[in-house]
Amino acid sequence: MEKSIERLGKVADVNLVTMKNSLIKDQRIADLNIVVKDKLASLPPNVSYKNNTEFILYVCKLVENVICKADGMNKKELVLNILRPLLGLNDAESKVAGEIIEFLHSNGLIQAIKKTKKIKNSVISWLKKKVC
Repeated sequence: MEKSIERLGKVADVNLVTMKNSLIKDQRIADLNIVVKDKLASLPPNVSYKNNTEFILYVCKLVENVICKADGMNKKELVLNILRPLLGLNDAESKVAGEIIEFLHSNGLIQAIKKTKKIKNSVISWLKKKVC
């Protein structure tokens, strides 16, 4: 793989060719799966997270902040598709998880991170890089 990138790098700058449309969506979904899997691995293994409201809320907030409305994806189905293989949910447990997602959404608990908070964090991280 590295040799292929080196050979292509001699001919053209590979970084100038970008992914678009469905490739970007697929990459975002793959990234979400990796992040959720890593988070689940870092949690204590003796606890069942199948219908854990806080874990489902965490995944919902990730999806809310990563997937745009313009992507045209059903966020609830995406969350369920992420949780099913990771937690080994069967149909009944998926239905309960779907009801939990509906509850969280109807009570306004699933919210996007505000732009001011994003800007503040990026400025702070930029300052930390400059100082250190």
